[in-house]
Amino acid sequence: MADPLDDLRGGTSRRALKLIFLIDVSGSMYGDKIQAVNRAIHECIPELRRNNAENPFAEMTAEVITFSTGAVWHVPRTPVDTFTWQDVSANGVTDLGAAIDLLGGALDVQTMGRRNLPPVIVLLSDGGPTDNWLPSLKKFNGSPWGKPNRTVRIAIAIGEGADKQVLTEFTGNPETVLSADRATTLVNLIRWASVTVSKAHSTSVAVAQGGAQPAAAPLPPPPVSAAFAADDDDDEPW
Repeated sequence: MADPLDDLRGGTSRRALKLIFLIDVSGSMYGDKIQAVNRAIHECIPELRRNNAENPFAEMTAEVITFSTGAVWHVPRTPVDTFTWQDVSANGVTDLGAAIDLLGGALDVQTMGRRNLPPVIVLLSDGGPTDNWLPSLKKFNGSPWGKPNRTVRIAIAIGEGADKQVLTEFTGNPETVLSADRATTLVNLIRWASVTVSKAHSTSVAVAQGGAQPAAAPLPPPPVSAAFAADDDDDEPW
């Protein structure tokens, strides 16, 4: 009987790399915030496809969980070459625990194997959870593919109302919690987290660790704040 942790890709040279977004679509995200999220992901798609085509180490898929009152798969696992984005809208509360439960199911060993690259998980939120989220996080952190060294976790705090302590609990490192106080900043951080981090992560892990069960690689530095300067006066802080 085959070991469920065997590489499910059949020993191909390009390892699978999941890019997973957890996006807060609660009512407080209404307006400029959710519009900036939609814009950023639309803009990322061509770069993700180009990087995937040029990457000899990884074959990337993208998937999206949205959470408000409950959590749903907005985009199930999809090769980036065919990934498309349908704009999301905002309403409801902030059930982060429900989103983490869905995330844990997507990283089950039966579907992940063990040689695939640690997934890149990007959490976007502008507030604090409204459900009992800590047990969900604890369960996820204890799972084979949810252990902190088996994932790359980035959180983007949107606006001043975001609970950075919660986001730090999720990522496990305050240095991987970044702040976006306006649309331009948010768009640039989402592009960095999805495109730059995924490319650098897949390359460094594959080169450094040829064996099974690769661990997460260090993150490249985020773009400096000066790069986020607004081009016009309409991009006011939230």
